[in-house]
Amino acid sequence: MKLILQTLFFTLISFIVAGQSSQPVVLIKGKVLNERNMMPVDADVSIIYEDLATGKEAGIARIDPRNGKYQIILPYGKEYGYMALAEGYYSVSKSLDVTDLKEYAEIDEQNLFLAPIKLDQVVRLNNIFFKKNDSELRKESYIELNRLVEFLTINKKLIIEISSHTDNSQDVEESLKISESRADVVYNYLISKGIKEKMLTKKGYGQKFPIGFNSDKEGREMNNRVEYKIIGGVEK
Repeated sequence: MKLILQTLFFTLISFIVAGQSSQPVVLIKGKVLNERNMMPVDADVSIIYEDLATGKEAGIARIDPRNGKYQIILPYGKEYGYMALAEGYYSVSKSLDVTDLKEYAEIDEQNLFLAPIKLDQVVRLNNIFFKKNDSELRKESYIELNRLVEFLTINKKLIIEISSHTDNSQDVEESLKISESRADVVYNYLISKGIKEKMLTKKGYGQKFPIGFNSDKEGREMNNRVEYKIIGGVEK
């Protein structure tokens, strides 16, 4: 029955596109696959598109479980971020810029590859930013934080450690305080969005674990980071 409904859904989209081909829309197509075996993901998958200018949700697509394909109709003339969410898999996000389109178009190969969640894996949150030597979040961080909220909302059994790191531009003690405060900020934001305390731990490591050279700007930016580590709720 589910497969029949999926087939009817994709057929309906085709009719909508045929009727709207002269309207200011773009038809986006892609696949969501398990990156380990390149097969369709064995879970219920949502693909969420966001308007990057406003941070608001633009639309949600579902995959055809037989082949992992999805498609979605959205207004053109915008820049979108999109992500796939599925229980038991890391969320992954990409972007698509259709600001220069002036007429109906079809865009293929907007594919996403999901990796199964594994114990002890560390994930860097690339788009969380703080003011220099401070724990105040910059506003562009909230899209990334809200994606983490969505990931944890779907994967309710997980336990993660939120870890914050700094460069060595401050002394060791001050770096540790800044990193602890930043971890607190992320932790408290997740709690404020309904994530249960039992799913979260937090720790600031200061400048103890650099991943880049502190002698140049690029290395210092790499070292000023927030990550999360899977510490429970999943098999090895």
